Amino acid sequence: MKIDFDGRMWDLDILDIPVGQCEAVEKYVPAKGMGDWYNQLDAGNTKAVIALWWVLRKQAGEETGPISQPGDGFRPVRLLFAFNAAGRAEAAAEAEAAEAAELAAEQDPGPTPPRTPARGSRAKPPGTATAAGTGGGGEPHLPG
Repeated sequence: MKIDFDGRMWDLDILDIPVGQCEAVEKYVPAKGMGDWYNQLDAGNTKAVIALWWVLRKQAGEETGPISQPGDGFRPVRLLFAFNAAGRAEAAAEAEAAEAAELAAEQDPGPTPPRTPARGSRAKPPGTATAAGTGGGGEPHLPG
């Protein structure tokens, strides 16, 4: 996820948070688990947003200091809005990609499977000639 915040673009991979960072987030917020932290982010919990800021900086390779000290210039509501906008943009991009894939599948159904005779039919193998005067099933064909 790309988050445009504080004059730069931040990369966040919510699935790539190491266990030590997960534990620090759960302890600081306090959260019952990472799903609870995510729910608290959704609710706009200030400590959850501060933890997000800490994780963002950790993933960017920055020296963060303690999770509880985001810095005096940090504006959690701005980050919350940026995080939500990034989530909406990511969801829209995924929906657009799925729609494009569906449209492409409709336009190109792929190769047509070979036709096989119905079970119990007397179809002859390819390249076998039928006798003159028969309808291909061995029965005489009578005109008119």
